[in-house]
Amino acid sequence: MRSIESARFGMIRFEDREIIEFPAGLPGFEEQHQFLLIEAEESVPLKFLQCVGKPGLSFVCAPLSLVDPDYEGVLPRADRELLAMPGEGIAPGTRLEWLVILCFGCPELPTANLLGPLVIRRDVGLGVQSIREDSRYSARQPLFAAEPALCS
Repeated sequence: MRSIESARFGMIRFEDREIIEFPAGLPGFEEQHQFLLIEAEESVPLKFLQCVGKPGLSFVCAPLSLVDPDYEGVLPRADRELLAMPGEGIAPGTRLEWLVILCFGCPELPTANLLGPLVIRRDVGLGVQSIREDSRYSARQPLFAAEPALCS
């Protein structure tokens, strides 16, 4: 059993099989490849992507379907390869978990990154931040329709 001391959760103990490997890292954190997906009971439906190699780094995430139920997910070939999904379609038994990273830079106006959702394949412990090639979605999609006064 391994452990890390995280800023958000304190001591986290985990098995190697719980690690999600992001072969390409995440944009801005390309050198970090190993993460844990923390699902704290008191924070459901939110999840936390906790970096193993840099314990001070974690991202607040939400299920993509919760933020945008009509989102049209597309996985480019390169992302499919990183998720060990060669060819077209999805093999039986393959389960992809789509999450969005939330940003609270302005607490009154939280946003979600719909331009680059996280796609996690837990059955093989792989993940990728799949950056869309089109501009159909925003990296700073407001979570709420009514926008309060902008933060200064």
